[in-house]
Amino acid sequence: MAITPEYGMRFLIVDDAEAPLKVLHQVITDMGHDVVGSARKGQEAVEAYARLRPDVVIMDLIMPKLNGLEALKVICQSNARASVIIASSLKSCQTALEAERLGAAYCLSKPFSIVQLRKIITKLSNEMEPRREKRSSATAGYANPLPST
Repeated sequence: MAITPEYGMRFLIVDDAEAPLKVLHQVITDMGHDVVGSARKGQEAVEAYARLRPDVVIMDLIMPKLNGLEALKVICQSNARASVIIASSLKSCQTALEAERLGAAYCLSKPFSIVQLRKIITKLSNEMEPRREKRSSATAGYANPLPST
């Protein structure tokens, strides 16, 4: 099944710098997924996650107010099935191991290649496909309560 916005994943992107947010947004939407929100600080990410309930979060580690590891911990405590990709310029293996221990699905070192990012998004999409199919079959036969645009 081809990924379309109707069945694509919903992303929250988090970085304190504008340029990575733009790149992430472009790659995600080019792949047929939706960016449902963005944040510039760890605390904003936690609040946006609770409000938006995205399928995937892509988050930097170095941010003001609440760093990415702290935000990751809070997000994963609120939802053990959260899919979080950490993208950071920190090259420490210890930091990557800590992120994975806290629940990160993947860790990317900045600067990362667009090809590498696309591969990870595709892997997550394939992993989530059964959940999306289950969700759509559960609503089959019901009238859409919202008018289509």
